[in-house]
Amino acid sequence: MTARLVDGLGALAPRYDAFLLDQFGVLHDGTTVYPGVVDCLEALKGAGKRVIILSNSGTRREANCERLARLGIPQELYEDFVTSGEVTRAYLGAAPYELRSRTTAPAPLRCLPLSGESERAILEGLAIDEAATVADADFLMVASFGQDPPPPDAFNDLLAGAKDRNLTLVCANPDVKGVSPNGLIHAPGALAADYEAAGGRVVYIGKPHPLIYRHVLRNLAPLPSSRVLAVGDSLSHDVAGAQGVGIASALVIEGIHHEELGSPAEGEAFDSRLAALERRAHVQADYLLQRLAW
Repeated sequence: MTARLVDGLGALAPRYDAFLLDQFGVLHDGTTVYPGVVDCLEALKGAGKRVIILSNSGTRREANCERLARLGIPQELYEDFVTSGEVTRAYLGAAPYELRSRTTAPAPLRCLPLSGESERAILEGLAIDEAATVADADFLMVASFGQDPPPPDAFNDLLAGAKDRNLTLVCANPDVKGVSPNGLIHAPGALAADYEAAGGRVVYIGKPHPLIYRHVLRNLAPLPSSRVLAVGDSLSHDVAGAQGVGIASALVIEGIHHEELGSPAEGEAFDSRLAALERRAHVQADYLLQRLAW
């Protein structure tokens, strides 16, 4: 397994022209940029590579760009920042008929935002009204819990009522776990997975689902997918998503799976743990990186 380990993206640069980089767990932990990240981004730019930040953040593009700038990653080091929140906004902008349950066209759709601010930012300027209760809503949306998520059971009663009314939950962040300075935290994808397991209908927008990748690959055209590499720290999101659209992937070890994987220096023990994780996720990364580096 460790034969796939490479020192950094410099070793892979001749093979790829575009790099899709995950945000949390790869570039930073929410408050601090990881060592070597800025140097790597500068080297990619110097080598003429196209760098796209591809994130399951349920917030809008501009808010994420501003956060990176505050952390010390200026916008000139990447070509675009694509978030699941921004792609969700494009999806909702078409007022999809499948979300209607209470209203009929041409009346505006009615959305019940679960966490509040992040969902309202996605809805801003769209012809969608905010519902105050499940009874008034066509659909629900969850986008972001931030760095201080509510308890996992906070929405149980609300979701039970939504399921009784056959409401769709739009999940603008399919991540089940997130990275924070204090360790792993639960993320909106966990809530969506529970709703789906209980029989509710969920529309997921973000990695590993193909809509967000189609958006990026369309903007990279005519660059062939064989010249694109996705770099992330989640097997079930970053690696599975890349595999689903036929692009290569590199797994960052010191990310969300770090506690489970340990260090490649452990040799066969590391290989065994990695193989077990890949079997559970039903995917295998093409390359391994200790961390994002050139």
